[in-house]
Amino acid sequence: MLAYVPALMRGPDVSVADQLELVGLVALAIVLGALIGAERELANKSAGLRTHALVAAGSALGVAIGHILYETAVADGMSAGDPGRALHGVLTGIGFIGAGAIIRQSNTSVEGLTTAASLWFAAGVGIATGLGLYALAAGATVLGLLVLSLMRRVDSGLRRTLGHDDH
Repeated sequence: MLAYVPALMRGPDVSVADQLELVGLVALAIVLGALIGAERELANKSAGLRTHALVAAGSALGVAIGHILYETAVADGMSAGDPGRALHGVLTGIGFIGAGAIIRQSNTSVEGLTTAASLWFAAGVGIATGLGLYALAAGATVLGLLVLSLMRRVDSGLRRTLGHDDH
């Protein structure tokens, strides 16, 4: 490679073993995202298993690549900028996907807010996985599943009690 080409244009020097570890990291994000998506799928929501799995995996991949680029820049003595920008980019992009899941049914009814929130949450799980925070990602997945499944029952009970049984 030409010596005058900046290191980031050549690509980071990441061993095949490290890249395969990152593939495992993305696979874990897929599994965790799919768990969240399975709950949405069982609730007959439009964004289900595959969507949540891909959101989590894409988020993990995005922050892992961002981290690699940051570390490469630092190692080459370059100004690395703000490593949090990868996180901002992922979460902003997921916001657009989530906005697409929200549908206004009437002046008083909006559908898709929980699906949008669960996609954003799956992105957070993917980010944690992409940063190698496996226990955090797994624990957050369990907590997210509890919120989605148990809170649906609480919400239904409250709606019946308050006479707002329109869902």
